Amino acid sequence: MAKLHVLIAMTALLAACSKAPPAQDVSEAPVAWRPFTDDSPWNMPIAADAVADADSAEMIEALAEAGSLFINIDQWSVPVYYIDMSETPTQTVYDYYPGEYGRGFEMPREIPIPEDMATQKPSAGYIAIVDKKSALEWDLNQASKNDDGKWMTGFGVVSSLRGKGVYPAWNEAETPNEAASALPSGFPLVAGLIRVDEIESGRIPHALMIASPTIRSDVFVRPASTARLQRSGFTPSTTGLPLGARLQLDPAFNIEKSDLSPTGKIIARALQTYGAFVGDQAGANVLFAEAGPEQLAEWPGLLKADELAAVFSPEMMAKHFRVIDMGEALPAEPVPAQP
Repeated sequence: MAKLHVLIAMTALLAACSKAPPAQDVSEAPVAWRPFTDDSPWNMPIAADAVADADSAEMIEALAEAGSLFINIDQWSVPVYYIDMSETPTQTVYDYYPGEYGRGFEMPREIPIPEDMATQKPSAGYIAIVDKKSALEWDLNQASKNDDGKWMTGFGVVSSLRGKGVYPAWNEAETPNEAASALPSGFPLVAGLIRVDEIESGRIPHALMIASPTIRSDVFVRPASTARLQRSGFTPSTTGLPLGARLQLDPAFNIEKSDLSPTGKIIARALQTYGAFVGDQAGANVLFAEAGPEQLAEWPGLLKADELAAVFSPEMMAKHFRVIDMGEALPAEPVPAQP
């Protein structure tokens, strides 16, 4: 019986190891599917001559004080449902707050809703529905199906994945809601996610999205299009990282000689090459992985929430991260008066 237990354990271990991402030269890794154009800020590598922001050291110090870097997967991340519009039934989605909706979400609206979407109650409240063929994404915040069978959302928006994934600033758009998204930064939900097929291919060919407790609410920088943190109930802050800021892991940091796992090295290379844009506020320093039912079934053996934490410690981040020059800081959208 003891030998049988050992054999079962070894079989499970081998199965987990078989899912580990391939060790390969990043230049030879195939490019997985990615949204947005090649010249999108999400897909453009950071220039070799890029300079740090004048306040980089101060902002990175505040980031490091919030602790090690983790990855949100099954908790507080973004469930992504990949669909084919021609095969997915549509539903009318109603607004919790009448008149509060984003671009492409005007009434009357029929949204493709996967049958299993009602079974998932995301802790962060975000849901992304993506049709790769049509290059469309439906983003929902606070989405749920009520007792009457109606789908409701606190804010919805439709984004084209053939564009740059960047929208006009709130004060330049036709209305502030045209610049908004489910996220307080205005970013599409799919932007910056770590995806299963990327880890399996050995390369993440785009910037990531990062969140931290130390986020400013009074300004934002491009490519963010708004800053709606206070609308989400966060305490106002005039210090820390603004939404839209781009962080980079020092290109001189030796990833291959680090103690990172193969998956951790894939993520670290993306942080060196493309960096990470600040897109949300969170209770810890976190990146985000796609978290739909299919992806959650694939992540065990490929990705863990603490994949980076032992190496990306506060001390390491304070020494090896920088904020790329942010350009002009833009004023956050005024908080609506309370009735």
